[in-house]
Amino acid sequence: MQIPSAEWRGFTHKQRRVLINKERRRRRRKRNAIVREDEERAVQAQLESEADYLERLVEAERLKAEEERKEEARRLLDHEAWLERERVAAEEYSKKRELEEKRKRDKEERERLIREEWEILQTREKQVEEKRERTRREKEERLKVALNVDLEPGSQPWHNPLAPLSTMDANFGTEKDTHNCAFFLKTGACRFGDRCSKQHPHPTSSVTLLIPGMFESFGLKEQMLDERDQDTGLEFDEREQFAQFEAFYKDVLPEFFKAGKVVQFKVSCNHEPHLRGNVYVQYLREEECAEAFRIFNGRWYAQRQLSCEYCPVQKWKTAICGLFDRGRCPKGKHCNFLHVFRNPGGEFDWADRDLPEPSMVSERRTSPQRSRKERHRSHSRESRDSSRGTYRSHSRESRGSTRDLHRSHSRDTPSDRHRSHSRDTPSHLHQSHSR
Repeated sequence: MQIPSAEWRGFTHKQRRVLINKERRRRRRKRNAIVREDEERAVQAQLESEADYLERLVEAERLKAEEERKEEARRLLDHEAWLERERVAAEEYSKKRELEEKRKRDKEERERLIREEWEILQTREKQVEEKRERTRREKEERLKVALNVDLEPGSQPWHNPLAPLSTMDANFGTEKDTHNCAFFLKTGACRFGDRCSKQHPHPTSSVTLLIPGMFESFGLKEQMLDERDQDTGLEFDEREQFAQFEAFYKDVLPEFFKAGKVVQFKVSCNHEPHLRGNVYVQYLREEECAEAFRIFNGRWYAQRQLSCEYCPVQKWKTAICGLFDRGRCPKGKHCNFLHVFRNPGGEFDWADRDLPEPSMVSERRTSPQRSRKERHRSHSRESRDSSRGTYRSHSRESRGSTRDLHRSHSRDTPSDRHRSHSRDTPSHLHQSHSR
């Protein structure tokens, strides 16, 4: 390819080679286009020379028109189906919208009625409060006039100080008791300790002995309570903890039986520091509990010295968390009621519901005192019959009942008579006697 020398000025050798290659490619494309056009014209001439070319061309046009007509008909059908679906959807949406609007109106109407009722109640309460305040002011005014004493504004009329609460008070140990801590009276421990704003009445004598922190387990330690997304829980299994409790139960319970008859034994599995590992032992009598206090206070167990104290807990139904046994306690590890282990074999389960011991119930049912009551009842019934004219029957039955009564008295042992007398004696007399 010849290029004038004037056009090469200002270009390097490399740029010149690029321009030459570009011109070659352009010429090659031009030659190829001319060859393709010649071939197409040859093919077209050959087709036109054939007799049925025009017929095939017309047939192709007809088929294309038919296909376009079918496509248009299919498009119209699809459009009509789409319109039908849109109409159905619009109807459903309108129905749903009407239903929602109706529900909204009903809700607004209910809220309006509730608001009006609440406003009426508030108005009535306000009127009652105003009437009570007006009555109180009138009463104070009358009291001022009667006593001729000028009270300071806003001060209350003087009255004698209230008597101190006692165990005979109806609110003792409840949430209404403003002096004594309800949790301490129910569980024997309070999470505030000495910082509690209420009193902790420690009994000088009781039937229940408390040993704080006597039971220890890896799952009850402080690091288990304070762990945060750590792997410490992988080393702890509740079955292992219960196995440790069973071993502890079999180890210490016979020792407690040496002091007297145990009617309740509970070990706390709470994670709170004031309840963690506490052991509660309830005896039948206060003398037995005092003997257990003398034996175990200051004694060493598991390399730790025990510190015993008398516990005010005697009603376990209010002390034990009723939801923990069913796995529904909302407080979890932080509950302030007792979460206790279940004793092996279900021992002392009857005491959890404050029920009498089954053996004591059977003894009470077959006790001589009950038989004497039945004989007394039959004797009274026979006395009524004798008043109606059956003197002979009365004398014979009275002699028989007297003979049976003497026989029952002769068979009663002193311990049985003492037991029956203690059952008939009121509980407060027993307490005063024990004191």
